Amino acid sequence: MAITKEDLNELIKEPDADIDKNSSISSDGKNLLTRLPKDIVDDLKIKKGDKIRWLIKSDTKEIKIELIKKWEK
Repeated sequence: MAITKEDLNELIKEPDADIDKNSSISSDGKNLLTRLPKDIVDDLKIKKGDKIRWLIKSDTKEIKIELIKKWEK
């Protein structure tokens, strides 16, 4: 079965994002770690103590990430 040009374009379309960065995954022997690109840290104003919440749908492998900012007095 052949795929149409329109279907192919839909499959490979670029993500709708203002910042598009990749990060590598490394390991410290206990956890897998990733570094956040500076552009993302600056744009989201991420600081030490902030947290990232991972929301994953196991059946579809869909991932959503939430930034939880540390509450400061």
